[in-house]
Amino acid sequence: MFVVRIWNYLRGYAIIIVKGLKIERFINLAVVNNIYIWDIQKLDYTTVKAKIGLENFSRLREIVKRTDSTVNVLEKRGLPFFIKSVKRRKLFYSALLLLAVLIYVMSSFIWMIEIVGVKQVEKEKIIRQLYAEGLREGVYKGKINKRVIENRILIHMPELSWIGIQIKGTKAVVEVVEKREEPPIVSRNDACDIVAAKDGVIQKLLALNGDSLVKDGETVRKGQVLVTGRIVRQGLDVRYVHAMAQVNARTWHEDAEEILLQQVEYKQTGRTDRQYKLKILDREFSRKRTAKFKEFNEYIRERNLLSFGDYIFPVKLIEYKYMELEPEIKQITVEEAKARCAERLGARIKLQIPEDAVVLNKKIDYYVDQKTVKAKIAVEILEDIAAKRKIEQEEPLPEPSPAKPAP
Repeated sequence: MFVVRIWNYLRGYAIIIVKGLKIERFINLAVVNNIYIWDIQKLDYTTVKAKIGLENFSRLREIVKRTDSTVNVLEKRGLPFFIKSVKRRKLFYSALLLLAVLIYVMSSFIWMIEIVGVKQVEKEKIIRQLYAEGLREGVYKGKINKRVIENRILIHMPELSWIGIQIKGTKAVVEVVEKREEPPIVSRNDACDIVAAKDGVIQKLLALNGDSLVKDGETVRKGQVLVTGRIVRQGLDVRYVHAMAQVNARTWHEDAEEILLQQVEYKQTGRTDRQYKLKILDREFSRKRTAKFKEFNEYIRERNLLSFGDYIFPVKLIEYKYMELEPEIKQITVEEAKARCAERLGARIKLQIPEDAVVLNKKIDYYVDQKTVKAKIAVEILEDIAAKRKIEQEEPLPEPSPAKPAP
């Protein structure tokens, strides 16, 4: 049946409306005379809709007379009529063909680069490196060697641990994984000291391995050796061990904040202004205008005017939206200023305190004058300040010998 439909399309066919009181006889006579009619739909008692090949249409005259019916052509379809339409509208179909060819050619290039997974490294730095390696907007996709570019990026950007490039349509998706800055790890086979990670007063020191150099209650500075892994005994050779200890100390954290009693707040008036730019490739087309408001918030939105899924072409509409702001002077009370200081200081100081630390004391001092409220916070906490530092020596610690089974 599908082959028959294709054949009828190539030869051309007509959609007809047949009206009369002898519709069944009309159809039967058409079948008897080998006139192929298909997709017959009965619209009402006296009307049917059907399709018929062009070569058989003229043969219906005798049947129409014998059944006292009428036949009207509703529509002509098929390749012959399409060719006639193309000949009548050459300019339109030529432009349509040119557009299809242009879209096909443009889909062979990269028009958008998307960076995924960036947190600390600047996106602009990655994009500059991609440009240097040949991946940029407008480059032919066949010239891109993804593996070579990935390897070169990793060589020139040691802050990245992995990079992957995927080509989706006209978009290059660059996924990166950044290296984490981890503290140096001291192996259990390396000799090391226990040093103070920050200034503090020793509350309790428990040396599990090594010799203690400080006592409870002493004040220590950051980097000071608390427990040494260099064991010195009279009459014996110097021995090096992997020092281990738990060092609980009282430490202090401070911060300051200042709040003006006369605050300037901006409120939206409801008035907006919009400007548009058309961007094709790297060229922008627009009238040079500036926002008509003195104080405003600016919002920029880009839309791709020509895109089909992952096939994005370099035609963008850039909308600049300006929302007018009106400044308003607001006088706040001293208590409100103190509350704001306390909230900000509390949020900042929380970032400095380890999760497992114990807060022993917290104090906020306020200093008020005619224009400002200043606040200073001091927090005393109890935390473990032990940090390992490797002892540089020529010979490493001996490997622990495996336990021998009892005889």
